[in-house]
Amino acid sequence: MECTYDVAVIGGAIAGASTAYLLKRKNPALRILVIEKSIEFDRKVGESTSEVSACFLTRVLNLAHHLGHEQIVKSGLRFWFYRDSKDCFTRCAEIGPKSQTRLPTFQLDRSKLDPKVLEIAIGAGCELWRPAKLQQFELGGEGQNSLTVKIGEELRTVSARWVIDGSGRSAVIPRKLKIFKQLPSHPTNAVWARFRSTADLDGAAVWKEAPGFAEPCWTMRQWATNHLMGYGWWCWIIPLKGGDFSVGVVYDTRIYQLPAGPSLGDRLKTHLLKHPLGRRLFENAQFIEHDVRALSNLPYFSEQTVGDGWALVGDSAGFLDPLYSPGLDFISYTASGAAEIVGDALAGRDISERRRDYNKKFQEQFHTWFEGVYKDKYYYMGDAELMAVAFLLDVGAYFVGPVRQAYGQSPHRYSELPYAGTIGQMFGRIMRLYNRRLAAVAKRRIAAGVYGANNLDQRMLLPGFLPDAQSSKLIFKGLRKWLAVEWKNMFLRIPLEHVPDIQHVTHVSS
Repeated sequence: MECTYDVAVIGGAIAGASTAYLLKRKNPALRILVIEKSIEFDRKVGESTSEVSACFLTRVLNLAHHLGHEQIVKSGLRFWFYRDSKDCFTRCAEIGPKSQTRLPTFQLDRSKLDPKVLEIAIGAGCELWRPAKLQQFELGGEGQNSLTVKIGEELRTVSARWVIDGSGRSAVIPRKLKIFKQLPSHPTNAVWARFRSTADLDGAAVWKEAPGFAEPCWTMRQWATNHLMGYGWWCWIIPLKGGDFSVGVVYDTRIYQLPAGPSLGDRLKTHLLKHPLGRRLFENAQFIEHDVRALSNLPYFSEQTVGDGWALVGDSAGFLDPLYSPGLDFISYTASGAAEIVGDALAGRDISERRRDYNKKFQEQFHTWFEGVYKDKYYYMGDAELMAVAFLLDVGAYFVGPVRQAYGQSPHRYSELPYAGTIGQMFGRIMRLYNRRLAAVAKRRIAAGVYGANNLDQRMLLPGFLPDAQSSKLIFKGLRKWLAVEWKNMFLRIPLEHVPDIQHVTHVSS
C-alpha cells in the first residue's frame, strides 16, 4: 500500500501532535499523517509547566478547559534545604512563593494531556496511524522522503514532502543522520516513580504538629513543585490528579550516587528519607510497583534542527535538565518554529536563509540556556544561600525575557528563540557569569567546611514574579545577595590540605 502526504509526523505525543495541529490550522488543505507507535500513552515522568509552556497550552493550543478540569493548578516552585538528616523538617530552609503565583502554571499527567493534543490534531483533519511501527525511512530532500510503516501485519510505504520528528528521546532522525550529541560536561542521571500515601504538607497533622511552620505561607505548599535539595542532587515532588505523586531524583554522577538497595524503588525511597522533609512526607508512602524508571546521561542535543525536507520538534531536538521544567518550553518553541518554516516551504516560499538562521539560533539558545542555568549548578544546589541568588536571577531573567515574549502580541512569540540573537546573547553572558561564580564559591565553601551553613531556620517567601517591574525588583534583590556572597567569599579561609581536588569532597549529609 502506497500513500502520499505533505507531512509525515513521527510521534503522536504533544510535540508531534501540536506541530501537526499548527500546520493544519495554518493550511487546512495539507495532508498530514501522524504515526504513533503506542496503543495508549503512558504517564511518563509527571511534568510541570513553566509560565512559557502554560501560555502555549492555553493561548496557542486553547487547552484551558482541559487544564482546568483534568490537571492540577500549580502553586509555583518551592525549594527545601537541610544540613543533617536528623534535623526537624520545620527547620529546613525554604525558598518559594508566599501567595499563589500570578500567571497560570499546571502539574501535568501526560497520559491525559498527550491524548487531548492528539485529539485536537485529528479533529482538525490530520490522519492517525496507531499503533504503527516505523520500520525504516529515507530522507531524500523536500518532496523525496519515504517511510515504511508496519500496522499489524501490513506494510505501508509513505511518500512525504516533509518529515517531522516528534519521537522524543528516540530522536530517530538525529541518530540516523549522526547529528545526535551527548553533553558530557553535564553527567546527570535520573530515577523516578509514582508514590501513594504521601503525607499532606498542608494537612491537619502538619498544622497541629507545627503551626508556626504552616502559618507564614499563604498558598498551598502541597500543590507546588516541591524540590528537596542536596549537594550534587535534587528531588522533584509533583502532585497528580487522583492523589498519586510523581517523585524523582536527578543527580550529577561526578558528585553523588544513590544509596544501595534491593531495587530502584527502594534506593529512591532511601534517598528521600535522608532529607528531613522527605522523611516527613514519605516515611509511610509506597512507590507503585512496575512504575519505577531510570535514565542515564540526560542531556543531549542535535547539531541541526531543520534540514532539507525534515524538522525536529520537542525532545528529538535536545534536552537539558528537568530543573525549572524547560522540556515543554522547548516543545513550544520547536513546534511553533517548525510549523512556520515547514508551512512556508509547503506554500512555495524560499526558506533556505531562514533554515540556516534557525539552526544557528537553536544552538545559541540551547548552549546559552545550558551554560547560563545548568552547567555545574549541582555543586551549589545544596547551599540555600547560593541557590537563593541563582533562583532570583534565573527566574527573574526568565520572566523579563521568555515570559514577557510569550505574553506579547508578536505572531512569532514562540518561533523566536529568546536566548538567541544579540539581546539574548547579552543576557546569556551575564547568566554564564553568575552561574560560574556561584559554582566556584560553592567549591571554596566545601573546602572551607562551611557549605550549607545557612540551610536551617531561613525562609525566603516571595510575592511572585511577573513580566514587569516586579521581576526587575527581584533581580536587583538577587544581585544584592550575589554581592554579599562574593564579599563573604573574599574572606573565606581554606585550610591548605583541603585545596586540591575540592570538587570531589562530599557533603557532610550525603
